[in-house]
Amino acid sequence: MTTSAPKRRNVFIKKAFQGRFIVGVFLLMLLSGVCSALLIYWMTGGDLRAQSESAHINIVNAWEHLGLSLLIGNMVAILVAGTLAVFVVLYASHKIAGPLYRFEKLCEQVGNGDLEMSAAIREKDQLHELSTAFLGMVHKLRARKQQQKELIQTIGQQLEQLKTDSEFTSSLRYKLEQMEQTVKQLQDY
Repeated sequence: MTTSAPKRRNVFIKKAFQGRFIVGVFLLMLLSGVCSALLIYWMTGGDLRAQSESAHINIVNAWEHLGLSLLIGNMVAILVAGTLAVFVVLYASHKIAGPLYRFEKLCEQVGNGDLEMSAAIREKDQLHELSTAFLGMVHKLRARKQQQKELIQTIGQQLEQLKTDSEFTSSLRYKLEQMEQTVKQLQDY
């Protein structure tokens, strides 16, 4: 029986992590675009001013239009690229945040003693090695828990046999009863 990988329901899983990631990338793009626009504006402005003093007055207007159009063009490009970056970063961060969220929930389950689960993550998500290691750990814990149950059951049977032995004194019988209580506590654990 195969289980399909869980489908993505929420885009924002770890909102703080994904939000910081998106804002950081967007601010980096914004800073680079503003620097680019100011650099182009500064570089073309000096040349056009020098030409405007010796040439016609229309060149001054051309410089203003060129500088303004470069600035507006870069700002529009920043907004378009920034919007695309937000979606790309959101998608990319989800490939990390999603599995981390899943493992957080699985760790809570294991901590509560539930070893009957799987750590399936989507095929294209990251952290497949962690998933494999986690499943191996849960399998080993499950095997150890089963072995402990078997050993506790064996000890319980041996204690019952000792109880029926006629050579036991009352003090030994008392100690035997204490051991039985301890074994019962282990069974409930």
